[in-house]
Amino acid sequence: MKIQTELEQQVDSLFARCPELWGFSVRSENDELFVSDVGIAPRLSAQQYGEIFQDIARTLAEFLEEEPDASDLLKGRTFARTLH
Repeated sequence: MKIQTELEQQVDSLFARCPELWGFSVRSENDELFVSDVGIAPRLSAQQYGEIFQDIARTLAEFLEEEPDASDLLKGRTFARTLH
């Protein structure tokens, strides 16, 4: 349960840092994880999109470095912004 809570905190922090980010998915291929289906609104430049994509990848990589067994929590998941 601790790992799930830490993941939620990391993803919440990511959405707070990137207000244009609405969601993303994590896919698994050959035991490697990939960020995909990044939803951003409004449309941004390719450079801004790349910066957000890199922030997602860096956040997840740092999380997995701290919690190597958490890859199963990420596989096949879609994360979406929650509106309150």
